[in-house]
Amino acid sequence: MPALSSLHPSAAPSRGLLRAILDTYPTSLNKASHLRSWLLVLATLYVLKHFKKMIQSAFFHPLSHIPGNKLFASTYFFTSAATYSGRSHYSLPFAHQRYGKVVRVAPDMVSVADKDMIKEILVSTDYPKSIIHEGLELNGQQNLFTSRNKDFHKNRRRLVAPAFGLQYLRSLEPIMHECISVLLQKIDEVLDDPKSVKKGTKVLAPGHINVYSFMMRLSLDIIGETAFGQSFDMVQDDSHPLPSKLAKTLKRSMQQTMNPWMKRIFPLDWSFIEFGAERVKVRKEGGEQKRRADLLQYLIDAQAQERENGNGETGDEHKDMIAGKLTDKAVATEASVFLIAGSETSSTALTFTLMYLVKNPDKLVKLQEELYLATARLPREINEDVTMKGWFFPKGTIVLAQLPALHWSNEYFPEANRFIPERWIPEESPFPPVQDFTFYPFSAGTRNCVGKNFAMMEMRLILATLVLTYEMERVPWQRTDYVQFITTALATESYVIKMKRRHGCNASAAV
Repeated sequence: MPALSSLHPSAAPSRGLLRAILDTYPTSLNKASHLRSWLLVLATLYVLKHFKKMIQSAFFHPLSHIPGNKLFASTYFFTSAATYSGRSHYSLPFAHQRYGKVVRVAPDMVSVADKDMIKEILVSTDYPKSIIHEGLELNGQQNLFTSRNKDFHKNRRRLVAPAFGLQYLRSLEPIMHECISVLLQKIDEVLDDPKSVKKGTKVLAPGHINVYSFMMRLSLDIIGETAFGQSFDMVQDDSHPLPSKLAKTLKRSMQQTMNPWMKRIFPLDWSFIEFGAERVKVRKEGGEQKRRADLLQYLIDAQAQERENGNGETGDEHKDMIAGKLTDKAVATEASVFLIAGSETSSTALTFTLMYLVKNPDKLVKLQEELYLATARLPREINEDVTMKGWFFPKGTIVLAQLPALHWSNEYFPEANRFIPERWIPEESPFPPVQDFTFYPFSAGTRNCVGKNFAMMEMRLILATLVLTYEMERVPWQRTDYVQFITTALATESYVIKMKRRHGCNASAAV
């Protein structure tokens, strides 16, 4: 083979560069090949390690005797995906239909839909809330909803519970009436407008009311007035930024409980807490007239009493939080918890109630008649090895009291898929009396919903007022699928009802 320099006179000066390239190229190729081989080996080892872990979880875990899909039980992937999408409430009931009342849904997570076991989990033994709840703490603060510490919860509930007593709630009723009156005026404005109304990307025909939107906005206004002493005016113009911030943060926080990787990509925005902190500051500095009839003032008064008794905060924020002291930050946090717990929950319950009433006109007419006569005068963690009804659960197991599956069970509620409100009226029910410990709309035990009475009073007032004031008809061909993060919501954030004011009825008379 001729020397490279003999190929062309001008090639000689480049011989060193060409030789360097030719000598180096095979070595570089060899190194790249080795790197790819090592990466492949490492990836294979990683897969094998996790595959081994999945096999162990599926077949050799202390919970492997519990029925369920072995693939789902071997990893958190499927549970995490369902939580992220907000549609776990569809997959879990299906799993119970296929595997029974006790189903393993993740390596150390079991879903329970047996009424006796749920009673033991929530009431009899009262297992502590699971570590999942820590992911829902507001701005790193323990609160009445998220705390896993029973002493903290007992002390905080002792301070807060009287604010939800019937006597105190009666003082809030006029505030609720005022908010409902604003709603009726707004609905009347829409009904009196002969033109179609554009709401977001939807066009509503005359007389069509998006009750989902109005119930959400009304609940926010009521909780704003009763918790903070300030309406968000959502019914009027739907422009206050706080509710949308709150909804986005809560959705992300719930998604992150089972998908911790999201914390690095989507940090949570706790700025809505600043609203509560500002309201505490203004109220305590006398920037507004002191109001007795709201929950914020009640908490501030409880804080003052705590200090007078020598049991106030010490100045160490962390120790005070753990001890459950009512610091200014704790007051703002608990008031914000009321905002969370008292808005989407009540509004969704009202929307679904109205939905099923217009789908069943005979029930709507019956309710109207009854109201006319009446106006003539709302996850736990096993902390020790335990066996319940033959099922063994090792310490650390997260048990999901699967209330939807319980409430939709034909065993406990015959014809559960039908809207038969008479089942709750013993003398009118076509079925045997509802069994004890089968219905938990506000949970149960020491961790039941402290705001039950508040929610019931709010929903009764709103529902009764709307049913008495308006004729309502179903608007067909609407989606009714829903998503669930912390609370349940319609996936479309819309449900439209055709409404018309009842003859001879006015808003002031109804409330």
